[in-house]
Amino acid sequence: MSILSPPPLALPVRAWQALRTRGPQYTLHKILRRSLSRWPGWKRRLVYADPRHYWTMRGGYDYFREQEGQAARTDRIEWIADRIAAYRPDSVLEIGCGYGKLLRALRVRLDCPLVGVDFSPTQLAQARDFLSDSRRVDVALASGARLPFADDSFDLVVTSAVILHNPPEVAERIRREVLRVGRRLAAHNEETDQSYNRYGYDTAAWYRERGAALLECGPIPADSRPECSQFCVALIPRDLPDAPDGRRV
Repeated sequence: MSILSPPPLALPVRAWQALRTRGPQYTLHKILRRSLSRWPGWKRRLVYADPRHYWTMRGGYDYFREQEGQAARTDRIEWIADRIAAYRPDSVLEIGCGYGKLLRALRVRLDCPLVGVDFSPTQLAQARDFLSDSRRVDVALASGARLPFADDSFDLVVTSAVILHNPPEVAERIRREVLRVGRRLAAHNEETDQSYNRYGYDTAAWYRERGAALLECGPIPADSRPECSQFCVALIPRDLPDAPDGRRV
């Protein structure tokens, strides 16, 4: 599909289009997102408290157009895709694939099965359109906290700005699902700083505490704030305990 970045419309026109195309709930969400900047506490409670709700409301063509209009976003994804491709994985799962930007960049570099999951139906709808001309790329609706895949299903599992949006208990479940379904490598692009819309985690430290070998760890040069960015790749440890439900974690 072609990627167009027309000049932004006036706010009243955008609000009317949002109401007409996405309904009153989405329009209210958009108004709150744009109007609560001076009250970050309320913005976190009213807009970001439920990540799945947020990304269902936020996802879709408006978000796609916004992201594709930012050259820095593309530069960052291209850099991450280069780093992942350097490990020559024979299969890749992306948790929180959004509209498929990283999967599309990986398809250019790798000839292996690529799978993306996301818990946002609107993001997945856009992904299916965005990836329609990319062969051997599959996307599915699923939560990263409980993946519908068997143990050791993928050679490499990646998250990109996904874990950071979740509270600690959910972030922990996502990390452990990465280890469960991953066979060899785990790669993460996750900011470390906290703000009204993210928790921020030192993902590399989480792996070090569990004795996992880090193959690389550092800031992302193409990021707008490299001092807060972190990209790391870890070897998935094999001696993992069993979860209470019998699944390996």
